[in-house]
Formats: sequence, structure tokens, C-alpha cells
Amino acid sequence: MESYDVRLKDLKTGNITDITVTVEEQDGMIVMSSEIADAEFSVKHRDFFTAFLILRDELHETGYRMLCAGAKNNAVQSGMMAGSDRVYLIKDGEDPKPSDAVGIFDYME
Repeated sequence: MESYDVRLKDLKTGNITDITVTVEEQDGMIVMSSEIADAEFSVKHRDFFTAFLILRDELHETGYRMLCAGAKNNAVQSGMMAGSDRVYLIKDGEDPKPSDAVGIFDYME
């Protein structure tokens, strides 16, 4: 099991909250979970990045934005990165370079 510290922004108040996201593998599935304000979130998917995106969307629906690289609109994962905690932050009109790779949970506004 791994854990990642993630900052969230409350979309109503603008307040910043820190949470911990735990990641573990169960029966070939990636399980990501966290809790905030007495609410528990848990998602399961075969793919690491897809599980992250589902968690990101669930948090957003409850009024929180994840402040990390994977939550950015230009974060993509190549086939070679599948299953890892890395993404490319692509730039319009450019092919991603190795230097564009960052951790999904790396802090970013």
C-alpha cells in the first residue's frame, strides 16, 4: 500500500485542505481511497490513472478540486506509463518529452 498527500481546494470557500490518498492493489484492481469532512471516497479500476480520474471527479462533484498534476486538463498518460503514477503535462502543438513527465500526485495549482 502506498499513500500520497494531496491538497484540495474547497470550491465554495477557497480554503485549502490536506488529505491522504491511499493506493493498493486488490485482486488485480487499483483501489484509491481517502476521506474528507467525514465523507469516505473509494474507487476501483484496473488502470491507475483511470482510478485517479474517477476519484478526482467524485471529489469535484462534492465541491473540491485536487491541486496536483494529474488533475490538470493537459495531463495524459502514454501506453508505456500505464499502471504507473506518472503522467505527461502536454503543451499544445508539441509532442511530450521525457522532461514533461511528472507524478500524478505532485502538487500543482
